[in-house]
Amino acid sequence: MKVLVMGGTEFVSSSLAKHLIAKGYTVDIFTRGIKEIKYEGIRKHLKGDRKLIEDLERNLLGESYDYVFDISAYVKDDVKNLIEVLNRDNLKRYVFCSSGAVYIPSEEMITEDFTRGENYNWDAYGYNKKEVEDYLFEVWEKEKFPITIFRPTYIYGEENNLYREAYFFDRISDGLDVPIPSGDKKTQFIHISDLVQVFESAVKTEKSIGQAYNVTHPEIVTWNDLVKTAMGIVNKKVNIVEVDEEKENINTREYFPFRNVTYLLNTKKAKDHGLYMPKLTLAEGMELAYNYYYKNKPKLKDTRMNKIELVLKRR
Repeated sequence: MKVLVMGGTEFVSSSLAKHLIAKGYTVDIFTRGIKEIKYEGIRKHLKGDRKLIEDLERNLLGESYDYVFDISAYVKDDVKNLIEVLNRDNLKRYVFCSSGAVYIPSEEMITEDFTRGENYNWDAYGYNKKEVEDYLFEVWEKEKFPITIFRPTYIYGEENNLYREAYFFDRISDGLDVPIPSGDKKTQFIHISDLVQVFESAVKTEKSIGQAYNVTHPEIVTWNDLVKTAMGIVNKKVNIVEVDEEKENINTREYFPFRNVTYLLNTKKAKDHGLYMPKLTLAEGMELAYNYYYKNKPKLKDTRMNKIELVLKRR
């Protein structure tokens, strides 16, 4: 089976490409050609700017794919241009990586029919993904273009390019206090190896055509749980310092790698439709992430997190 992965150098897209190659698919990737490809097995590395129709045409006209996995699209035009260029003759599925950020704010466990719309917690990111979804549902309804949409929660694991779990590993390894938002917000995570298996499972069932799915591990996690899990993996204890953001007049992302919101998704629909269900608990997935971290010592940073020491100093 011939596959096109839109992306192929960053965390999710490269992990997906490697997974599909290992499973025996013939894989092409489409990137801007700026970053080095650190794995083998791709058939073609197509290079161009997906926002330019001429770059898409130069690379894709004459090509035919059974499956397209679109990981690098963030706005409607990214997808619209691609779909206009793709040869549909043999196309059995177009899988789009959306986000749980498409839903309006809620403290509840969200199902796929929950209201999608503006969510101030995610800025424009979630709404832009929602607009992509709307367009894809439209082409499915009008043209039966075979879409499947996935809405993940927080993704973590080996080769994560975002300064998230590595941030906790850094501070705990160095014996530094870890500030967390006070309160009782709850969230969910999905390990990258589970996510790519969910993506692949979509192309194996006709039920997933024209559908959108929440995707996450069902384990519910507090920030305290997250840090304690990381401490257990590193085998070192540090102080967890709760921050009253209203009192401190500070934004979560100025000292913490996640947004301080409840972020819970119900995945019963995916299970009922026979898709792969994530298996790795947070502890299991974090251990894999730490093993990678310990071996490779990634140097990551998040420039927004520039008030960590300030909130600790105020304690």
